[in-house]
Amino acid sequence: MTETVSVKKLIRSKKGQSLIELTLLFPLMLLLVYGVVEVGQIISTYLTLTHTTREGANLTSRGTPPDTALDAIILAAAPTIRDDNLGQWRIIYSEIVQKPESPCLTPPTGCTYEISDQKIRGNMPELSKLGAVGATVTIPGVDNVIAGQTFKVIEVFYDYGPNVITFIGNNIDKTFYDRTIFTKVDGQA
Repeated sequence: MTETVSVKKLIRSKKGQSLIELTLLFPLMLLLVYGVVEVGQIISTYLTLTHTTREGANLTSRGTPPDTALDAIILAAAPTIRDDNLGQWRIIYSEIVQKPESPCLTPPTGCTYEISDQKIRGNMPELSKLGAVGATVTIPGVDNVIAGQTFKVIEVFYDYGPNVITFIGNNIDKTFYDRTIFTKVDGQA
């Protein structure tokens, strides 16, 4: 009878309940923490890429030689973009010129541009979304420009796939892309 009472007391005891609840909830809490860390890394990577495109286009539009500007923005984008992960990113500098023989028309046609120069860094196999040197392109939202006006474009591609920690990374497009367009500043070519 004593054994029966102690078993009933043990079953009714609340001393081990918290430990069992913690044991059951700990994996879920750990997964949640990893998810928060990964979302933070995704946001950080996206902000780095956005900053990289803006700074690169700004530097080149102020007259900095494209190779110098690319070196500077690659250095500034570390540790996201670095020399030991060349296959994970690509930065493309393009210079586009409004074609004087094709005046800017009102939207939706807009202005026609020709890609006059390109410089590429990184080994990711992505191609410029503008096109190759010599291609004729239109860029929505860049209208009402003077004939022959020059624009500097920086495109950045980044493959986030190798950085995936949790299942959250599997539910997003792992190739990030950002582009910034600047025109010449202060009379610089």
